[in-house]
Amino acid sequence: MSITDNVINIALLGTANREMTSGELPEDLAGTLERVKENATDGEEVFYKGAAAFFAYYRSGLEPLKLKDPVPVSEAGPEMRPYVGQKAAAILSILLGEKYANMLLFWYRKAAEREQLIPPEYLPQVLARVFQPGSQTAKRERQLLISLVGNRGRWLLPIMGYAALQEEDEDTWETATHADRKLILSRVRRENPARGIEMLRAEWKNESAQHRAEFLACLETGLSVADEDFLEEVRGGDRSSTVRDEALRLLRMIPESRILHLFAETLKKHLHYRRLLGWSVDPIAYTEEFKKLGINEVSSNKGESDSDYILRQMAQCMPLSFWCEFFDCDPETAAQRMRKSPPFSKHIYLTDTILGYKNRDWAYHVLKDERVLQSPDLMQLVPLLSVEQREQLNLSGKADRNFYISQWFDEDDSEWGEKFSRGVLKMIYAMDYCYYDRPTCEALALRLPASMYDYVSTLGTSRESSASHWEFTVRLQQLLLMKKEIIQAF
Repeated sequence: MSITDNVINIALLGTANREMTSGELPEDLAGTLERVKENATDGEEVFYKGAAAFFAYYRSGLEPLKLKDPVPVSEAGPEMRPYVGQKAAAILSILLGEKYANMLLFWYRKAAEREQLIPPEYLPQVLARVFQPGSQTAKRERQLLISLVGNRGRWLLPIMGYAALQEEDEDTWETATHADRKLILSRVRRENPARGIEMLRAEWKNESAQHRAEFLACLETGLSVADEDFLEEVRGGDRSSTVRDEALRLLRMIPESRILHLFAETLKKHLHYRRLLGWSVDPIAYTEEFKKLGINEVSSNKGESDSDYILRQMAQCMPLSFWCEFFDCDPETAAQRMRKSPPFSKHIYLTDTILGYKNRDWAYHVLKDERVLQSPDLMQLVPLLSVEQREQLNLSGKADRNFYISQWFDEDDSEWGEKFSRGVLKMIYAMDYCYYDRPTCEALALRLPASMYDYVSTLGTSRESSASHWEFTVRLQQLLLMKKEIIQAF
């Protein structure tokens, strides 16, 4: 039993049943305990003073390691960039102490834009954050810190026992974990899509089915007709149905693929549109080829024939460019026509198609004349829009009670325009409840202009009787002020 356990044991049993002895303390404290006993009035006083002496001794420090040879420590190289100013450094201290993860990323971006460095006294805490297990922002922090820690930060990393901050590259592909490999592959696909295919081919047979499917999903970055041959090989020869299905999904996302060419020719032959008469459909028979292309035969919807179901599945795969050709019109007209008067109107669902193609203009043409909040299926398209396009949206009305504002957050934290920001805030305050945690409020504050502070105050006053809205108001105001301070500090 350790000395600490002995002290706790005596405290639990009571000094009447168990007393502290010199043998239970470090040798250096043996004389101290005897002197305490000489002057103490009872056993409790002996215990209290003995325990106090022990814990003071325990916490007083450790002797340095006795090494035969000194450990050489190099010096950090001189910095070529200036450190951030005093005000920015003070804000950084607050962000680190309060653990504002999203605001911290915003601070990092501002420092990177000004090409300034983090002061040395903050580097240990900043670097330790990046290597904390389970951190949701660690990867984004690492990418920004590469240019912010300077020579002193790079010098400090190995002393703290951490790896270098540089992004994983092709050279580390062989030794990287599966999670890091996916990051490497996605990055390579952005820069050189063909090289990404080469890397996959080299390791394909050595990976598990689950890993192969996840690697295929990375090909969505930079996906083009140049990937078709590889995906067809996988679809036709992989032993896992999960992997084959993923390859088929990607093939059906390539507008120029042979699969979509077949679908296009089939639709042109069996689907007809007249401005006055509307849609007409020629029946089609199910074939083995359709089965191989992932087309199901029997509809589960009452009132939908199997023939219509076959053609509807094909229609839901087609890009906007196909409908432009089909209607012989521009993209805006085609998008609005497919919104207002699509074929198979009772059952067709094109929102997933737009999301799959990540087609910003298609989403905008569909949304711009709609009351977005009254169409829950269309609200999913808002994150696809640019800042300028969002300014044109009609956000009047009341949102669905299950709507959560993070559904409209995009990946790059771009600041929204004033009109869209006002619409979002008005929508939030019109909801019955407003329970948003701090990370969500942080992410929202980053997207709102700092000038929205007064508008938030006005809306908050109108709902001050609601505890959830008032708490949201106070928190959002604090974050908007902090954002303003960060901007002014740089």
